[in-house]
Amino acid sequence: MNAEELLQAVRNGQPVRNEDLKGLNLARADLSGADLSGSDLSGCNLRDANLSRANLSRCKLREADLRGADLRWSNLSQADLTDARLRRANLTGSIRIGTKIKKWGLKGAFIAGPTAYIEE
Repeated sequence: MNAEELLQAVRNGQPVRNEDLKGLNLARADLSGADLSGSDLSGCNLRDANLSRANLSRCKLREADLRGADLRWSNLSQADLTDARLRRANLTGSIRIGTKIKKWGLKGAFIAGPTAYIEE
């Protein structure tokens, strides 16, 4: 699936689960409310993307560029954010139960309000 097909599916309200989306350029994309659960977004450019209320549970986001991304109220349960870039990302209210993330990976990220975070 390419970036255009992904954005069309999201606009149509279709879930995009367990897809190989590695390396796509999705900078500034509106993926708000998208169900991308289980998909591989490793190495994607998601800089300044709107991922608010998105279901990113079990997603691979290794080395993804999420700088400035809006992740408010998103579900990141069991997601792998190893080496993801999160500076200026807004994680307010996001659910991160079982999420793989290094503590320094949150440096410069904005986290406020109720946020569930349980590190394994």
